[in-house]
Amino acid sequence: MLKKHRLMHPQRVRHDALDRKGETAAQPFSGLWRVSEPTLFKVTLVAALFTTVLGDCGPPPDLPFASPVNKLIKTDFKTGTALKYTCHPGFSRIGSSKITCNARGSWDYSVFCTKKRCRNPGDLINGRVEVKTDFLLGSTIEFSCSEGYILIGSTTSHCDIQDKGVDWSDPLPVCIIAKCEAPPAISNGKHSGGDEDIYTYGSSVTYSCDPHFSMIGKASISCTVENKTIGVWSPSPPTCKHIVCRQPQVPNGIFVSGFGPLYTYKDTIVFGCKKGYSLTGSSLIYCEADDNWDPPPPVCELNSCIDLPDIPHAFWNGIPYNLRNQEVFEIGTVLQYQCEPGYSPIPDEPLNVTCQESLMWTPSKGCERICCPKPEATNIRITSEIDPIDRCVYGGYEDDISYTCDEGFYPASLHGKSSCQEDGKWKPVPACKLATCMKPEIKNGKLSEDKDEYVTPENVAIQCDPGYSLVGSQSIKCSEKRTWDPEVPKCEWLNGTVQEFSGTIQP
Repeated sequence: MLKKHRLMHPQRVRHDALDRKGETAAQPFSGLWRVSEPTLFKVTLVAALFTTVLGDCGPPPDLPFASPVNKLIKTDFKTGTALKYTCHPGFSRIGSSKITCNARGSWDYSVFCTKKRCRNPGDLINGRVEVKTDFLLGSTIEFSCSEGYILIGSTTSHCDIQDKGVDWSDPLPVCIIAKCEAPPAISNGKHSGGDEDIYTYGSSVTYSCDPHFSMIGKASISCTVENKTIGVWSPSPPTCKHIVCRQPQVPNGIFVSGFGPLYTYKDTIVFGCKKGYSLTGSSLIYCEADDNWDPPPPVCELNSCIDLPDIPHAFWNGIPYNLRNQEVFEIGTVLQYQCEPGYSPIPDEPLNVTCQESLMWTPSKGCERICCPKPEATNIRITSEIDPIDRCVYGGYEDDISYTCDEGFYPASLHGKSSCQEDGKWKPVPACKLATCMKPEIKNGKLSEDKDEYVTPENVAIQCDPGYSLVGSQSIKCSEKRTWDPEVPKCEWLNGTVQEFSGTIQP
């Protein structure tokens, strides 16, 4: 009896481990234990089978970081073969650079080369260096300048292969402060700057106009950066202009402030109207750069009711006709209104309005929606819910309802929908009809009960003529959807073989 079982799996036998007669050499099993010849034959056979399954290694892999030291011509390699690799430029070796053909017919290796690292580029004075990922081969960094500075040089740099190592493709740029030329001179005015030819970012000057001239625009401008490339003054310098607006004439108007008679840029006038007149337009106007008033001077109109009153769900029918084209209405004018379609007068509410001395129309609550009654029909179920917004509990004008029918019936209207009309009636009228199915068309066959129409849930059976075979269900049912369930079968020719239906047709 053996003390230890040290062999868990048979060792792989190499192709060259065969003797001259083609028999598998037993050498790999020689030191295991003594066994009978039949047992030794079985073990030898297993080893031979493993040899044919596992095989040798094919060409070595193409590695992204290294390549073989020697040029390879062979495409088949024996188990245990070791190949030496060398790292690509830009990579450093971090372990054994050999790969080995294993007993499974594949190559064993671990990553033994790593990307080289570029040096730290350092700080960018008056700017910043943005590291997108890291400093390894292939990485990118970006440069930008602080507000008010302009970048001179490349905006990016890449970690590239240089000589035997890696370094940045572009050096650090330079950030220089933005500079503006002397601020422009303006006619009839001057700025507060001195005689300097160059102004740096953030510098500002203030303009002033000569006497009797008005400034158009901002008084102060500053040196700014445009498109991160050039220094410019912003906003544009103002202009100095001699502006005079004359006093406007407003019939039936009064001056509340700004009595004139001459006005300069941005002077104001506030208007009102005499008693009995109403002001149309803006009461406050400004003298602008084009010597005109903005907005235009207002108009004082006769004191009357202005515009038509807004009466809920009602409109003016144009009576009296002599007032149809008027936009204002004298005190005492009476207008007759009528309800919109689908609405009716509210009880005890007038539909005529009168222009009062207060220049207000007499009030009216107008019209209310016409309600539809609760649908009264047999075999019907209302599936939609009406959220009453007024007194119409079951729905009013322009409301829609959805309904379904009891088993064996179907909605009389399309998709089981109905709408409340302006006359207070549901249209189409909610109703349910008895669900029926049309006679199924069976060629080369007959029905257990032959008639033009069938009602739900009536069944009918199909029998094919001699020489034809039934394809589908023998019994079909008229469903609530007014269709046959399952679908209507067919009788197909049997290519000369006659099969007759045996049994009785059940309805």
